[in-house]
This record gives sequence, C-alpha cells and structure tokens, in this order.
Amino acid sequence: MKSVGWGIIGCGDVIDRKAGDAFQTIPGSRLVAVMRRSEDKLRDFARRRGVELWTTDAQAVIEHADVDVVYVATPPDHHLHYALAVCAAGKACVVEKPAGRTDGECERMVTAFRDAGLPLYVSYYRRFLPKFRQVRDIIRSGELGTITSVDYRLSKRLRKGDWRLSPAICGGGQFYDLCGHVLDLFDDWFGPLAFTGGTASNSVPLHDAEDAVSISFTTPDGAVGSALWDFTASKPTDELIIQGHRGRLRLSCMSTSSPVRLEQTPEALMRLSQTRGEWQLADLRRKLRRSRTRTWRFAKQPLPHRPMLESIVGELAGGITAVANGDAALRSSRIANQALEAYYGGRKDAFWERPLSWQSLRARAAQRPARAEFDRYDLSESQLQTFAEHGYLGPLRFDGSWQHIPVPAKRGRDLHLSESDVFAVCTHPCIVRPVAQMLGTPRIALFKTRFVVKHAKTGRTFAWHQDVGDRNGGYLPNGDPVQTVTVWMAFDEVDAENGAMQIIPGSHRLLIGDYQKRIKAELLRSGALTDEEISRAITLDLKPGEFYIFHSWLLHTSGPNVSERRRAGLNMRYAAQGQECDTQFEYFPLLCSSGPQAPQASRAAH
Repeated sequence: MKSVGWGIIGCGDVIDRKAGDAFQTIPGSRLVAVMRRSEDKLRDFARRRGVELWTTDAQAVIEHADVDVVYVATPPDHHLHYALAVCAAGKACVVEKPAGRTDGECERMVTAFRDAGLPLYVSYYRRFLPKFRQVRDIIRSGELGTITSVDYRLSKRLRKGDWRLSPAICGGGQFYDLCGHVLDLFDDWFGPLAFTGGTASNSVPLHDAEDAVSISFTTPDGAVGSALWDFTASKPTDELIIQGHRGRLRLSCMSTSSPVRLEQTPEALMRLSQTRGEWQLADLRRKLRRSRTRTWRFAKQPLPHRPMLESIVGELAGGITAVANGDAALRSSRIANQALEAYYGGRKDAFWERPLSWQSLRARAAQRPARAEFDRYDLSESQLQTFAEHGYLGPLRFDGSWQHIPVPAKRGRDLHLSESDVFAVCTHPCIVRPVAQMLGTPRIALFKTRFVVKHAKTGRTFAWHQDVGDRNGGYLPNGDPVQTVTVWMAFDEVDAENGAMQIIPGSHRLLIGDYQKRIKAELLRSGALTDEEISRAITLDLKPGEFYIFHSWLLHTSGPNVSERRRAGLNMRYAAQGQECDTQFEYFPLLCSSGPQAPQASRAAH
C-alpha cells in the first residue's frame, strides 16, 4: 500500500474540529500542503498541525507533486471551481457538503470526475460512524420486518449572522446546509429515494433563505417517508422513527453518540427467537420480559471525520474499494433542490442573483402589488397638507391583528427582524401606505423598530430632541440628513399621566442646536429651544391600537410615568428607497401603490 499525500483548501473550523490530526495519524496518510486566505490563521494552523507548506495560493496546493488528494473545505460557492481544478490536475478530491450551491453544480463535479476516471468524495461522514453503521445492520438484519414508514423531525432555534444563511454562498439556508447528512444516511440504509413532494417557507425577516422545509419520499421497497426541518423553533428536536411490521427504531441523526433504541412486539421477539433456535420456553419468557426495548450506546466521537478519512486513504492506497460517494451525494442534492424549487422560483440558474423572485418575507413585501387594500388607506389632500405643515398626523387606527403580540419588558429593539407578527404590523398597508405618501414615493424601506416601555411609577424622562442623522437614517452624500418618518403605535392607553409623548407642531422644518446629539443635545440649557416654542407643545394621547405618524425631525419629549399603569408602544422608522445610508441597519424594501404624495419638508437650521 502506498502512502497518500493530502492537500487542504480552506483549513478552517470544520477541518480543525472534525478532522484534527487525522490526516497525519492515519496509517499511510500524511498532510503535505494547506491553503487559506487569512494568512495569520493559516500560519497558526500549519504550526499546530506540523505542515511545512502553507500558502494562500490554492493552485500551489493542487499542483504540488506530493499531493494525491485535495480536500476542498471552503464555503460552497467555491466548491465547483476548486473541484474542477483538482480534476484537471488528475487528482482525487474530497468536497465538503453541500457539494455546490445547486444540484447542477454537484452534477458538473460528478460528471467531470467520472469522465476523468478519478474518485470524488463528499464529506457525508456519518455513514462511516459506528452508530449509523449499527442502524444499517439492524435494518438489514430483518428485525424490523418490512419497513413501512420513515419519519424524521429536526427543529432548531433561530440562528443569526452566519454565511450558512446566505443562498449566494451556501445555495440556501440551514436546511440546504444540513439536510444532506440525513438524506445520505437514508440513501445508505434504504437505497435511492424517490422524491414525492415538498414545500419550503420563510417566516423570519432576519434572512431571506428558507427556514422551514418538509419533504415526502418513498424508498425502493415501497416504504413512505416524511421529513421536516424547522430552524425557527422554540425548542430543539432531533428524532428519527423507522417503523416496521415487527418493531420500530428511534434515534437522533445529528448526534453521533446518542443511543439507538429498537422497540419490538412480543410476537416479533417470539418469532425471531424461534428462528434462531432459542426453543427453551423459560428463556423465551425471560427474553420477552427483558428485551422489548434494546438500546445501543456509543462513545463520543472526538474526530468524527476520521473513519471517513480512513476509508478514503484505504481506497486510494489500494486496500479497499467502493468508498467514493459522488453519485449518492448527487442523489441527495437533487432531492434537496426539488424541495426548494418553488421557493426560489427555480434553481437551474444563478437564482441567488434575483432574491426578489423568492418566496421570502422580504420579497413578498417588496413586490406587493397595487391593490384596493392599499388604496383604501390613502390619505386625503387635506391630511397630507396637515402633515406637511405640522409634521404629524393622528391618531389613526391600526386595521389588523396586534393584540396577541407580547410586549417585551426590555431588549425590544428590532424585533421585526426575528418575529413575523411584529414584521406584519410594521408592513401593514394601513401604516406603510400613508408613510409612503408622506415620504413622497411609492417605494419605502423599513429600517428600525423598538418597543418603548415605561413601567408604572418609573421616573425616566426623555429630553426634547430631534431624531436626525446617525442611528436615525444617516446622511446623504451631500451632507444632508436623510428625512425619515416615524410611526408610534400604542399597545396600552397612553396619556400625560403615564408619560405620553409631547411634540411641538411644525418644528420638523428647522434643525436646531446640536441636533446630531439627539437626547443629549441639551436644547433647553443651550437656549436653542425657547419657552415660547415649548408653550406650543401638545400631548399625543392614544388608545390601544392607535398610532401617530410624525416626521422624525419633529421636536418631541416624554415625561415620567407617575401612574400605576404601564405605557408601552411600538416605534417604527421608515425612509424612502434609494436613501439607505445608515449602514448599521437592515433595510426592508416595501412597495406601496402610487397616489397623491406629500409635499417634502425642507432642511433649515439656526
């Protein structure tokens, strides 16, 4: 058996955590060269793993004379490019899962390596681990009898800020990143699956990728199957049930060491015992009492990639054969892509370049047609003129469901990003249609929300200020602040006693004092705001479910809550599309029907 030399492109967390020193410690294996774009992290990896050649040039790894097989462990958007380069160099390749952003990319890899007579491996490592090989052995032993159904459920809590939520990088969301592990196990245990249906949805505005997917399938032997992935769940779940005539198998698929349990009926145990020659009645009775449920336990896998890498080294060194799994990975990729076909409006092209054609919340809000449901919320010419002169309008009544939304006691910022019912309030036509008219455009963008809560007998006071500039819309290239519109919707009854907002009508037409400092501008102490102007202030009383719309530059304040009642409201901020200047915010484009537009407030200062 010859020694196998490894090269790695993308030696990041996956390689470090799941493979560790396996490349160097598997008999007949050695790590020759590694590549990563971050030179500092690359140098550290090479030092810890004892690799002499480390480089930021992937081609240098691929063409190295002592490299026999290249492991491509980059994000999926680079898999096809590097895999084809490895194939062109006449070498074997291991590609991290998923193997490409679409089944088309995966198929191009599989075809290229097949035509070149080279092995292609995809890192679905679970099929090599003791736990999942035990499941395969149980299924093949016949102890379950004829398998009739396969049911899988995976639920995870919401994940934020990860490239695995970017279809342009990953090819989808967390479903597309993870589903191949389970589909590959099914392929190994049952044979090629036949996809019979699927649906995908997006319920969290934080990202545009699918976050809940269900599929149905059949196995070659006729068992029916279903699988559900939910990545916005309140509680994690990971359970597979394989049901047969003689019993059922229960296990987790994501955990590599949790138990596998086989539950069988007494009748099935009796038949199996007799088949095996266990004829002593007393022994049979004891067996029935003790063994209705059998449990297999497994040691934790410190390096879960090692068994897979051992098998690859064995095949490349000439000791074993039939390890390459490119064809199986392609079958799983096709099922995943079929499940997502409708959600992304097709996946045969570069679908990640046309996000507004997807079925995400963002896309649906941005492409909402001009319908009567918008037009009936049109403001009159007199209302628009009132807003232009005074800078506010209301109270107006919210015309949708809101009462079921819990008000957070604290940390109520930007919940429209993670809670679809809050997003639904912020994008309701009764709010966004008037806002669009006030901003003078049918296309607006939601960029900021906050639940503002004053609990009973709390003494916090907000000083007079204007919401301008950074954290309130930003500045245009010419230095002018972006004009924004704020909606303040009451969840409680709001009045002067519990700290209602006060405003100075018409004050939105002037930017006064150190307005950029907002509540720290000290407009009273500096004399920028006079007693005469304050004497014109009015209080914005509201009933639950009512809201005011006001120009964000309108001078406003609120006093302490001296009552025994809570004062809670939802603050929503909007700007015109094309003026997305505040880089710290996520802007959600919203399309509203055209109609009479409000005169624009001009900037002035003294």
